[in-house]
Amino acid sequence: MKLIAITGNAGSGKTTISNILKEKGYCVINADEVVHKLLQTEEVKNFIIEAFGEQFLDRKKLSDYLFKNPTEMDKYEKFIREKVIKAINEEILKQNCEIIIIDAALIFEYKLEYMFDKIICVVADEEKLIERLKSKGYSEDTAKLILLRQIPQKEKAKRSDILIENNGTIDELKEKVSKLILNLI
Repeated sequence: MKLIAITGNAGSGKTTISNILKEKGYCVINADEVVHKLLQTEEVKNFIIEAFGEQFLDRKKLSDYLFKNPTEMDKYEKFIREKVIKAINEEILKQNCEIIIIDAALIFEYKLEYMFDKIICVVADEEKLIERLKSKGYSEDTAKLILLRQIPQKEKAKRSDILIENNGTIDELKEKVSKLILNLI
């Protein structure tokens, strides 16, 4: 079994690439989806209520609050990090695939690169990243804060095996993914 990470900063197009690969029959585990499931558990809900208040059970409110309050984000990440890693490992064990792709922004931030046979980094111009985050409902200020909390794209690119630039159209991206598949085998 090969484990392949698709990483990149928020808004880079990781999930779009993962979805294209999923459509082509690859096993994909999306770290954001894993976190969303964890947020529904009583343990995590209780932590959020005790640490931040009941109003932050709303994912969007929690996200906005945490990105604007770095010490609170640190507290949250300290609590959730091991739970996310454990849940992803459990998902990996459930898969029956030769190649498993993990879509996760924080591979390097969480120092998880050792887990993977290959790391693919998706990059885009900062204006594109901000534009894409705004299209997901974030304000420009929050989008910039999100990007500031992540390792710079150039650093992630240097530490990755494969680089995909995603500044173009979806068709251009699909073509790049088709070429990428040849590198996965």
